Amino acid sequence: MRQIDDIDFVEKISLTVLVDNKANLMVESTETTKYFTEKPLLAEHGFSVLIQVNDSEKYILWDAGVSKIALIENMRRMKIDPKTISSIALSHGHLDHYAAMTELLNKMNLAPEDKEWGEKVTQGEIEEWLAEFQIPIVAHPAAFRERWWVNDDDKMVGPFLPPPDLEWKAAGAQIIFSEEPYKLAQGCWTTGFVPRTSFEKSGRPTKLLYRNGSDFIPDELEEDQAIVFNVKDKGLVVLSGCAHSGIVNTVQHAKEFTGIDRVYAIIGGFHLAHANEDEINKTIEYIKGTKPTYVVPSHCTGFKAIGKFAQEMPDEFIEGIVGATYIL
Repeated sequence: MRQIDDIDFVEKISLTVLVDNKANLMVESTETTKYFTEKPLLAEHGFSVLIQVNDSEKYILWDAGVSKIALIENMRRMKIDPKTISSIALSHGHLDHYAAMTELLNKMNLAPEDKEWGEKVTQGEIEEWLAEFQIPIVAHPAAFRERWWVNDDDKMVGPFLPPPDLEWKAAGAQIIFSEEPYKLAQGCWTTGFVPRTSFEKSGRPTKLLYRNGSDFIPDELEEDQAIVFNVKDKGLVVLSGCAHSGIVNTVQHAKEFTGIDRVYAIIGGFHLAHANEDEINKTIEYIKGTKPTYVVPSHCTGFKAIGKFAQEMPDEFIEGIVGATYIL
């Protein structure tokens, strides 16, 4: 993985959590963390974040929750117009990160109006015109695998169908595949594939397969990625989805491909819910060593690990809940 040559920066970002495992109305906002408490919000085992870069009126969406309900309903209650979303990025191909995508695209009403064309119109002209109405979804190609599970008795269970890419395209999506870091906006990239070089194991299931024709292949969830921001004078903000690659690997990869060592905030699912105590402790030791200003373990991090982060990093720790907006 080569270092990106043209790393630019963003003046500020705002990350609003639209879907997460926990909801809480009894919270108080701070200068950097604003909580939506006007109405109760729906929580579910899923994740979704709305991203504002600088003061842009166009937003980036990160993932889309585990049901067809929570994301859409929470946006309605928070008075967020789906049409303000200009691009989408997918962390990986698990249901708890994409289930509401079709409903969201339909709410955006991306279908173009009929247009009169001259007799000599070309295919390129039509495709260029249609592209104006499409919204990009950036994902690693491995996110669209058909997956199978192996039980303890070695019997396979499946198929677990991949995200419905044709359905998304019919609703107006343009799916952009990238295995490498992909620039979403000023100072903002997906990580692409995250190399697995650390001690972390709990995020990679040992009994998951994907099918390629008649072959069943061990699935390492190569598609797992995060979003990285370079915030001016502050450093990197790493926004994970589930961190199946390991949050240590993810942060280290972010530092390597940007060439920036300073870490400002780490937010998202750390996939430590089934990790043993040794892996949790080593993860916290690494995160502490990066000296972030904020750490927000959310979604699939697990109660034990979240509690340990709160205990070991009380000044940096923020509890992850739906409706929180982190102004960084």
